[in-house]
Amino acid sequence: MKLVMTIISLALLVLIAIGLVAIRSSPQVQTLSPAEFMALAQSNLLSSVRVHHPAKPGRVDGVPVMLHEVRGTFYQTDPAGQILKMQGMAKESSFTARVLLTLELEEMLTTRTNFSAVSPHPLVQTLSKWFDRLK
Repeated sequence: MKLVMTIISLALLVLIAIGLVAIRSSPQVQTLSPAEFMALAQSNLLSSVRVHHPAKPGRVDGVPVMLHEVRGTFYQTDPAGQILKMQGMAKESSFTARVLLTLELEEMLTTRTNFSAVSPHPLVQTLSKWFDRLK
């Protein structure tokens, strides 16, 4: 009985270690400024976009505004502006940005097929607010 428990415990530890290594080896996520994000959006280099709701308070030029967290991937380009390809597939990088979602930007993003809006489960939102109050 002890041998079985030891083997199960060891197997769980190995799975946890493999999971941690996989998480650590994931590609780096670039944090983009609002200007960099807008440049990528206007040049049609965004490969996928996920806008997270609800917006959170932030500041733009010292003015308090509600900023949306935007995550996704964009196509990498060379200095000439051509999309880089690796084995025939466009090379992509992950990004995250906090942007003021204006009507023009929202329209630009939602007209593309690579757009999705994400909102957390109401229970998660409630727990998040509760934890924020504890800080």
